[in-house]
Amino acid sequence: MPYTVSLNGADNVGKTTQSDLILSHYAIRKAGGLHETDTKIGEMHQQGLLKGWWWDSSQEDFVCSIISALACRHRDSIDNTRSEIILFDRGATMFEAVAVAMIAMKRPDHDLEKARVVFHAIMKEHHLQLPKERLAILLTHGGSPEESLRITLSREENVPDNRYKLYQCLLQSELQRQERSGMYQHIVRVNTTSSIGDIQNELREILFQHTGNQLFLPILHNLDRVYIISGLSESGKSSVAEAFCSYYGTAQAFRAKIVYFNNLISEKLGRSVYGLPEKEQARSLLHELERFSNDHYWLRLITIESMHRHLVARWLKTWLGKKVQIIYIDTADDKRFERARVTPAAIARNDTLKLRRGVKSIRSEADLILDNNGTFADTMSNLLRFAEIDSED
Repeated sequence: MPYTVSLNGADNVGKTTQSDLILSHYAIRKAGGLHETDTKIGEMHQQGLLKGWWWDSSQEDFVCSIISALACRHRDSIDNTRSEIILFDRGATMFEAVAVAMIAMKRPDHDLEKARVVFHAIMKEHHLQLPKERLAILLTHGGSPEESLRITLSREENVPDNRYKLYQCLLQSELQRQERSGMYQHIVRVNTTSSIGDIQNELREILFQHTGNQLFLPILHNLDRVYIISGLSESGKSSVAEAFCSYYGTAQAFRAKIVYFNNLISEKLGRSVYGLPEKEQARSLLHELERFSNDHYWLRLITIESMHRHLVARWLKTWLGKKVQIIYIDTADDKRFERARVTPAAIARNDTLKLRRGVKSIRSEADLILDNNGTFADTMSNLLRFAEIDSED
């Protein structure tokens, strides 16, 4: 029997983001939404009717449909997997809170306590049972109910209407009641000083404690740093990366171009990774780096050359913080032309491609702009000095 885990919390607290950052692996199954396994919910989703039904259905229809779909997802996930762990984005306890909040929404008085009584009466009348997970984790944000609601609403893409605001207020009140009642085994506080990577590692620590699975060790735990080395054509990226890795030795450092990892990703996907949105490219790269570092556990640093898509670099920094350092090689045009092994026309063509992908934006976000206009010895001295200071932070 696989070990079942759920990530729960208010809307926009980061449940899906954190689930996505957990390494994709055959030992871990990430269960999909209710619409993927339940016929009724699936058909409404496909026909674009789910949102209307969500608000307009009767209390009884809503509870019976949602709880039946939840049981279907749980059963399907367990029966059709050989994975050791099943991870649910929203679990049974949270769906109970959702159902109670929706019943309260459909009542003129919006009374959560009375809605709770109605929920249990419907469950009893229709012989419904909540399929509980072995481990339920609640993510919370904000220091107060009001702040939590404000954060949720501020992260909506569109301006929320009053109906949605009321629903979120009721849902978050019910989740907080569940928290006080001890209905979740672990609470993870998402505060303003927590990076996404910090929260990921806190979740992984909890999962490792409960499962003992090595896949839940901290993200890229073997590596001290990943250095992204970017710059225009013939700026010296490869020479710098080669010398940098040679300084630390092959027992500690690995040098690769971004295409090396992207080819591995594309092979697994069965299609080009470049066709994905840049956030998904970044997530795929992160997972590939994690697999690579787990297999090459002796490495302490990796350099990645020729990353020019600035949103990919930005997402990696967002998720991994200081573990990712961006180095932009700054070389004047005359120096690039002088040192190049290709024609100026070829340099211009390559520059055009890199600029279109966002290399200048990477420069603006770099942790180090490395001047490569002097001697190569000076360039490497400045880089190594930066790396030593960086490793002490």
